[in-house]
Formats: sequence, C-alpha cells, structure tokens
Amino acid sequence: MRGRLLPKRSSSVSIRPATAALGLAAALLWPRPGGADPSRITLQDAFTLARQHAPALVEARARVRAAQGPLASAAPLLRENPQLDVQVGPRRLPNGDHGLDVAVGLSQPFELGGKQGLRREAARAGLSMEEARLRDAERLVLGDVAAAYLRLLQARERRKLVAAVEEATARTVQATEKRYAAGDVPAVDVNVAKVAHARARSEVQVASGEVDALRAELEGQLGYRAAAPASFEDDLRSLALAPPRAPPDGGGTRPDVVALEQEQARAKAAATLGRRQVLPDVTVGARYQKEADETVFLGTLSVPLPLFARGQEARLVSEADASRAEGELRAARLVVPARVQAATDRYRASRDALGVLQEVLPLLDDNEALAQRSYDAGEMDLAAFLLVRRDTLEARAAWLDGLLRLALARVQLEVETGVLP
Repeated sequence: MRGRLLPKRSSSVSIRPATAALGLAAALLWPRPGGADPSRITLQDAFTLARQHAPALVEARARVRAAQGPLASAAPLLRENPQLDVQVGPRRLPNGDHGLDVAVGLSQPFELGGKQGLRREAARAGLSMEEARLRDAERLVLGDVAAAYLRLLQARERRKLVAAVEEATARTVQATEKRYAAGDVPAVDVNVAKVAHARARSEVQVASGEVDALRAELEGQLGYRAAAPASFEDDLRSLALAPPRAPPDGGGTRPDVVALEQEQARAKAAATLGRRQVLPDVTVGARYQKEADETVFLGTLSVPLPLFARGQEARLVSEADASRAEGELRAARLVVPARVQAATDRYRASRDALGVLQEVLPLLDDNEALAQRSYDAGEMDLAAFLLVRRDTLEARAAWLDGLLRLALARVQLEVETGVLP
C-alpha cells in the first residue's frame, strides 16, 4: 500500500520489502514467488505482480530501454564513421596504349564545438529522465494497487456484516411468525419482519457484487488475470491503524520532480547543441591517385558553409522544451509540499474521526443484545427493535467506512511523500 518508486535498471523494477503493517491480502489466485501457497496472496505478492505485469510499468520499462539508444549512439569518440572512396577506370594514352586510373581516398568527419559531448549529456539526461519516470510510475501504480486492495478488503468485511444481518432478520421473521400464531403480535409485524429480511438479502447481493467488481478492477490494474479466487487473511483494522512510514533519511526528491530536472537538463543540452550548429563540421582525409604513369598523394579538407541550415529548429524546439520543463519544475516544487501537507491533514482528520467512532463500538453489541432481549420479552415492539438493529448496522458500516478512509489516507500520504514498499 505504499506509494512507489521504481528501480534502476540494475535492480529489476525495484521491489523493496513492504512493512508488516501493509501485509494486506489479495483477492486473486496466482503462483506466489518462492512456491508459497497460491491460494493465500499477500499485498507484497500483489506488488510483485504489479511490477511485472502492470501496463503502465511495462510501458515505462520499454521507454527506459528505448532511451538507451541515443546514449549508445553518442558513446563513440566520433559520431560519423570514416569513409573510404575508391575510383577505378580505364584510360587511353596518347600513344594508343591502354592504362588504368586509380583513386583511393579515406576521409573522417570531425564535429567542432563539443557537439558529441553535448549529445552524450543530452542522452544521459534522457535516460535518467525515463528511469525517474519509471520510478514515478511505480509509485503511482503501487498506490493504486494498495487502494484497490483496501477497498476490496472493506467490501469483504461489509459483505460479512450484511450477511450477519440477513441471518438475524431471518430469525426475526421466524420469531415474529411464532408470536403471531400465539396471538401476541398483529399480522403487520410479520409483514414488517419479512420486508426487513428482504432488504437484508438485497444488501447481501449488492455487497457480493461489489466484491466481485472490485476484484475484477484490481486484476485490470495488475495486468494479471487470476485463475481462481484466493483467500484474504489480513485485518482491515490493523492495516488502517498502522502509522504511515516516513521517507528514508527524513526526505528525498520525489521521482516526478527528478524526471523534470533531468528533462530540463536534456533540453538545455539539446538547445546548446542547436546553437553550436553554426560551427561547421570539417572532414579531413587523404587521397591517393594514379593516372597512367603519374602518382599523386593529396590531403583533403572539406568545410560546409552554414549559410542556411544553422540548427534553427533544434535550437528553438529545445529552448521551448527547456522553458516548459523549468516552469513545470518550479510548479512541482511548490505543488508537491502542498500535496504532502494536504495528505497529512486528511490522514490526521481521518484518524481522529475514527477514534470518535471507536469509543462507541462497545455500545453496539450491548444495544443489540438489550434490544433483542426486550423484544423477546415483549417490552419492545418490532418497529423499535428493527430501528435499533438498523442503527447498529449503520454504525458498524460507518466504522468500516472510517477504517477504509483512514487506510486510504495513509496510502495517499505515502504516495505523496514517495515512500515505496
């Protein structure tokens, strides 16, 4: 359930260990790493699957591999290969004899103004940018996966809650029918009890459908289709009440900010390269010529005149990209702390609100038990009894909603601070 930072190439899409507080179980079936029981899936297993199969991470890793191309292209000492030129042809001599003309030339283009170094700088920045974007994609994907797991776990707990209410209302129908047969209650009480039971059964159907829908949504986020349902062993309450993890060493630059920094560096290098296009590249070579009985060795120098093509497009586009990246970077450095503060405030408010509900939890069992005894003793009519039960259900549902809200607030806080499992 953590935010998520992505790995360097050497670390196979970084999978860092999750804390015990985030050991949330999954609702899917797949083989677990290390041959563990595939019917019991933890959140860490889900993170592993997301790193392997999530569409956003598959695309981000492909972009990292593609960014290695410009770096490999800029790695050699010289950008252009030497060129060998061979010319051979017959010659008719003045005396009528036939001769052979041969010309062999070897030339090598050289860039001036440090252009190759600028290409390397731009390529390295481009690769670093894509690696940072991969880590940022991991941060967001793992946050979404954790949130989806929490919603699925809460839906499962709600299904248990409404299933228990459905069983209780079924017993109430039986008890009311017996009391009606004994002449203790009117016929309308039987109808009211049956209506309450029907509503409870309806809520069970809705809750079951929500669990199935959330499981399917989670599979879509993971990019993995489970073969069969898996069991859930984690407790929503313990996950929600666990404190959020702090960033390592008290801080760190979030990967999306790092990506903007590298994008700006790449654009600046490309803009400088565009300005250097006004410096002509030279081609130096040597040439051997043999014409009949004459042999000539020549040195060659070729200098293009930058009269028309002066790197205008590269310069203007790169300067615009650098300006845009600088603006986005400046905005991100303002927005990120604000989002972290907002997530912190939301987490604290959710924690305090849950504390209020937690204080009255012991009263719910007492209220339900007292109401049941009062109804059985004829001291409470059916309408009042069902009202108490409905209030109890709503209070328990509010407790589950509060747990989910707090757990999601913690996930969001960790996503904003860039903490990865």
